[in-house]
Amino acid sequence: NTLGEGGIQLIKGPMGVMNTARISSFIAGFILVMITLIIIFNLVNSRTGRAIMAARDNRIAAESVGISVTKYKMIAFVTSAALAGAAGTLYGCSQVTFTATKFDFNTSILILVFVVLGGLGNMWGSVIAAAALTILPEALRQFADYRMLVYAIVLILVMLATNNPSIQGFFARLRSRAAEKKGGAQ
Repeated sequence: NTLGEGGIQLIKGPMGVMNTARISSFIAGFILVMITLIIIFNLVNSRTGRAIMAARDNRIAAESVGISVTKYKMIAFVTSAALAGAAGTLYGCSQVTFTATKFDFNTSILILVFVVLGGLGNMWGSVIAAAALTILPEALRQFADYRMLVYAIVLILVMLATNNPSIQGFFARLRSRAAEKKGGAQ
């Protein structure tokens, strides 16, 4: 099925789009991540960002002080959609073929885990979690039979550690002791 006489077929059904040129690179991805971080940090530290966070935290309180929650939710949605579109374009330019199986349920869960492990509303934590959870499966590749088991155990332990007040207190005490030793050594 072509697009009329002499037309070309863009999508080959379940085979997806094939034979596209790979034009993205690591440098392009790094630049896009840096631009995204600049945009997000500037947005968060602006008046609009504070209004978005107020609407996120307590809609009723934000409306009571005159913040148009719908307006600021729309700004957040459009900003996130634009950044996701840029990321999708970069991803698309790095693939030779496009199929729907590349965007399955596991990919959605992985992105959700990046955000949850990094901490909701914590940009640096999400960046660190995304980097760590991208590197971890590759580091465990030598344990091919047990890789996913170890990966799941590490995820569970990190989630328990980040949400447990006693473990957070333990790490806070370790940091304070390290700071005391560093201050005493100087």
